[in-house]
Amino acid sequence: MMSFVEELEILGSRIDELGDDAGSAAGADVNPERETREAVGRILDVAMTPMNVVKQLHEMLNVLMEISWLRVKNKGAIFVANGRRELVMVAQKGLDGALHATCAKIRFGQCLCGQAAQEKRIIMKNCVDHDHHITFEGMTDHGHYCVPLLDNQDEIIGVMVLYLKAGHQGSEEEQSLMKMLGRVASGVLLNRTLGLRAQINRIRLEHAQFDVIHKLVAASEYRDNETGEHIKRMARYSVVLGRGLGLSRSELKTLEMAAPLHDIGKIGVPDRILLKQGKLTDEERGEMQSHTTIGSGILVGIHPLLVTGRQIAVSHHEKWDGTGYPNGLKGEDIPLAGRICALADVFDALTSARPYKEAWPFDKAVAWIVDKSGTHFDPAVVRAFVDGLDEIREIYLIYGEGHADEDCTRLPDTIQVQEPVMCWDESMSVGVASIDKQHQFLINLINRVHYAIEAYRPRDIVDALLAMKSYAEVHFDEEEKLMEEAGYPDLEKHRRIHHSFFHKTESFLSELEESPLAICTETGHYLTRWLMDHIKGEDRGYIPYVLSRAQDVEPVST
Repeated sequence: MMSFVEELEILGSRIDELGDDAGSAAGADVNPERETREAVGRILDVAMTPMNVVKQLHEMLNVLMEISWLRVKNKGAIFVANGRRELVMVAQKGLDGALHATCAKIRFGQCLCGQAAQEKRIIMKNCVDHDHHITFEGMTDHGHYCVPLLDNQDEIIGVMVLYLKAGHQGSEEEQSLMKMLGRVASGVLLNRTLGLRAQINRIRLEHAQFDVIHKLVAASEYRDNETGEHIKRMARYSVVLGRGLGLSRSELKTLEMAAPLHDIGKIGVPDRILLKQGKLTDEERGEMQSHTTIGSGILVGIHPLLVTGRQIAVSHHEKWDGTGYPNGLKGEDIPLAGRICALADVFDALTSARPYKEAWPFDKAVAWIVDKSGTHFDPAVVRAFVDGLDEIREIYLIYGEGHADEDCTRLPDTIQVQEPVMCWDESMSVGVASIDKQHQFLINLINRVHYAIEAYRPRDIVDALLAMKSYAEVHFDEEEKLMEEAGYPDLEKHRRIHHSFFHKTESFLSELEESPLAICTETGHYLTRWLMDHIKGEDRGYIPYVLSRAQDVEPVST
């Protein structure tokens, strides 16, 4: 199979076949050979220039539309196939708003684009006729070139559509040229898709590795009433601190995977001590503290993950002033990873509820951490903590447990994005302050997903989707509690709606590896539409029950 660069070279050699007919059809001043050679060169430049894949497709459309002898109107689109035999529009130029919305996703076999995909052949029409299943009021007459885009196994990966002036009469040479252009576009699209697939596959594998470690460590955490979410938050807090201290990307990745191993040694602490409700004796306290050396003994090896995990396990209870355990290390004698995880672990413990204590408010816990700078904690780590407070608060809100009401009124600036696709306004208010604030937070998260998709940075896309899914779980849980307390009769229906959202989001994450461009586009559309329907639709049903029965809730004016 030839590369798209070779295809472009062949395309240039075929220009002479256009003959004089193309020039006379386009006008006496048009030189088809020169114009097409220039277009070939520009397409080659676009293909070779590092840029956002969607921008790359837009640029290709622009080049094709400027070939005057083709009589292409200043309209066109590129669709990408998903795994459900549907075409998803990922790039377009000049389409009417109504047509853009209607054609955002079409089935194989539907309208001309779907027919070109299903039949794997170029379809050319010089007018709007009965084969156009999708029309709208005010549509003007025009023609079409619908060019299927195929991979190396002759499977459909997309369709390129160019709009023609009504009545355009194509030629055999023109058909050959369009076929060649389709092969070039296929090469560009396939190369970028394969690259995105490889990146997303690697990212998903990393997340799977994290999940395995989290689940294994959580098995020991459950014995002392801690949760799997604790180790996830602690790992994320540690990464924020490490980044603030200047650790490299590889060091941050190792830290994130090693941090959950900090209490692995608790597996060797007897239940009579680990689960004791009352105060420990000195002897029992010594056995509890032995989890640091037990963990160090478990994590023996030369792999960086084991080396860092062992450092953390044995040193995360050491203190900057030397009063910690098990070795009474002081200052920089404590490994940096241990100093980082010491703060992350204590902060999460302070802000999390346990059977024997209530969670501290966020600001109270921050103040305590700052107060212990130079005694319990490394001052440099505390500075990194303070500098990263916006991101720390974001992690606390998204992945936290049982504090949605308290802190959703303070949204971190780091979650804001430029040119948001959704903005909160008072018409979205449901009348309950805590729910309104949570909706604002969800809108910000969805804007982040859109921002990641527009930039087509796979890691940011996956991370943004996972963050939004995690916070949606917090929000849905809060909503369902309010509905249950208010006696809302359609609670089970609302729960099913929430469940369908999670199912859809999971399916997007699963399909992302196979069809990254199509699924990213679908995800952005779905999330925006779903949240707007959720806020302005379903949530309006339960709010009157909440307002009438929850006397401690202050209504928000609308």
